[in-house]
Amino acid sequence: MKLFYNNIFIFIILILYSSEDEKITVTVIATSGIVDKVENSKSKIISFNIPCQVDKNITNKISRIDLTLNTKRPEDNKIFPAECNIQSVRIESEDTLADTKLICILNYTNYIDDNIDDDMNLVIEGAPIYTSNIVEFIFEKFSEIGTFIQIDNLFIYKLDDSSCMDNNYQFEMNFTGTITAPLKSTVCVFDISDNEIHTTAKCAIPISSNVIKCYIDTSDEKIQKGEKIEIKAQNYVKCENGQIIKIVNNAENILEIEEDCKKCFLYYNNIFYFLIFLLFII
Repeated sequence: MKLFYNNIFIFIILILYSSEDEKITVTVIATSGIVDKVENSKSKIISFNIPCQVDKNITNKISRIDLTLNTKRPEDNKIFPAECNIQSVRIESEDTLADTKLICILNYTNYIDDNIDDDMNLVIEGAPIYTSNIVEFIFEKFSEIGTFIQIDNLFIYKLDDSSCMDNNYQFEMNFTGTITAPLKSTVCVFDISDNEIHTTAKCAIPISSNVIKCYIDTSDEKIQKGEKIEIKAQNYVKCENGQIIKIVNNAENILEIEEDCKKCFLYYNNIFYFLIFLLFII
């Protein structure tokens, strides 16, 4: 009987020991690039997030595991290691993914001469590196964060109607070459060439369409008849989802504005009619 209890005790110890050594496998899928980048100049730190999805619960114990992520400036491929942790989250069921994020800090105390600030281009170089006895991470789509969204050819065209509305001049571009799709649909800021008044346009980059929708803000200055929209080849076009676009070739055409797009036209018309109404009732 004593031997039986000894065997039971040893069996329990073996189970506990093996369970402690068994790692949890968590798949982490990047859904965006670097976002919410903020610089704290007093502490020489830049903080940022990388939205992602996971297929397992991220407990407080897992969230404390340190991940080292190499970031780089695409202009010169300079590497800056950042320390990250994955935010705790629970999945609803085994067949679902939960939205979470990597919370990262880049301490640039040793990089004072590298002109680091929160406005610089920063992309990911490879997947995070970590050491853990409790979890094994499988990182997916992280390599795409460091890859440019590449557009080969563009053709600019005017909308048939409603080009000018809500203090914006709207137009579209059709890419006839290849495009590397973003991780998710996003808005990017394109430079407009040879235009001193309106220098940029915000453009929505789709995942599964060849049409790029753009608009130019006219709230401060109207677009005048004869003004031109010219999109030339450009690197390091920043997008709201933290990825970067590269336009390989100049757009195939230049769009010339056919009529003025006035600022706040509807707004001032409404004020005018409101004042007429007040004078009438007085």
